[in-house]
Amino acid sequence: MTISYEETKVAIIGAGVAGLTLATFLQKSGVPCVVLERRNRTYVEVRQRAGVVEARGVEMFERWGLADKLLAGPVAQTIDYRVDGVGRIFDIGAEGDAQSRFCTQQMLVNNLLRELIDAMAGDVRFEVADVVITNEADRRPSVAYSDAGGHHEIVCDFIVGCDADRGVSRASIPDGILTRYVHEFGYAWMAALVEAPVTGDPIMAVSDHGFVGQLPRGPQRSRYYLQCALTDTAEDWPEKRIWAEIRLRLNDDTIQNAVVHNIDFVPLRSVVYAPMQYGNLFLAGDAAHMVPPASAKGMNMALYDVDVLAQALLDAVRNQDRRTLDSYTDTCLPRIWNYQDFAVWMTDTMHDAGNPAQQGTFRQMTARSRLNNLFASPAAARLHGEYQRGTN
Repeated sequence: MTISYEETKVAIIGAGVAGLTLATFLQKSGVPCVVLERRNRTYVEVRQRAGVVEARGVEMFERWGLADKLLAGPVAQTIDYRVDGVGRIFDIGAEGDAQSRFCTQQMLVNNLLRELIDAMAGDVRFEVADVVITNEADRRPSVAYSDAGGHHEIVCDFIVGCDADRGVSRASIPDGILTRYVHEFGYAWMAALVEAPVTGDPIMAVSDHGFVGQLPRGPQRSRYYLQCALTDTAEDWPEKRIWAEIRLRLNDDTIQNAVVHNIDFVPLRSVVYAPMQYGNLFLAGDAAHMVPPASAKGMNMALYDVDVLAQALLDAVRNQDRRTLDSYTDTCLPRIWNYQDFAVWMTDTMHDAGNPAQQGTFRQMTARSRLNNLFASPAAARLHGEYQRGTN
């Protein structure tokens, strides 16, 4: 078997938000890197993923001189928190010049692909298979893979795993190194992409019938999220039931049926793996941690990881100074646990406050009291706004 060999500074596994953002930062800074992705470019471009780039993330892209090229979508400054059909608009507020933006992961990934590949001539290799990571103390790390052109091995100084929860990066770390912390919430979301825009503010709503949310996905589409059982499948949610439940949970009979393009089921859980590094392999984004979607923090936590990691890699490559790289885990984990706490707060509040069959009427009423505090207490509003902006 013939193997082609080459060298680079950083090998990045995964062409999602984390991997492409890191590669763009490194490419802009003159650090050679290669991104390996098992899917083709078209699949990556059309893969639907939600998300809001929080104000901290906007400031990050501004600092790297990329905000104007990468960020699109309207300002995300308000949330309509509804209880039994009665809405109140929460204003996230603003500190500094940056404001959160409704730039979904799909939009950001497409912009990153254009900037990294088409504008910067970055090296992203699609449709790779059989990826094997070598990360041993007595030799330089390497990544072997195969594609339509044959078998290849990239020798590098550092490997960054941005290949999500089931990727090869974390799986390559020997048993006994990582500790997995997990919390299962016990229910899921049914997510429906529909041909109907958000006509006002993004909605997070509760009623005795359960949770429902509506967030924009472009000018003519939105995605509805409905609390459901972990065991639910597409057969349990025909279109007739989807629209009936939306109207019921929003207490709004005026909502008209629209085309449902697809539905997905997302079990709600929080996960943290620590440490986030082993030798010269570093984990970022969903490869290292996951949060339930109620918090809208998954993408933003990944962006924080790669911001820290990009700066640390620049120190190591340019100045042969590994101190910030070696402290990568210690730098990231406090923020990760802080926003895991926020994710638990959001998830528990928005579901306990709904159907009392979930946790009982006592928990329902205390959760609704927490929601009320967002409008009754300036201190609670300020803290909530900080978390929503990513500045806490």
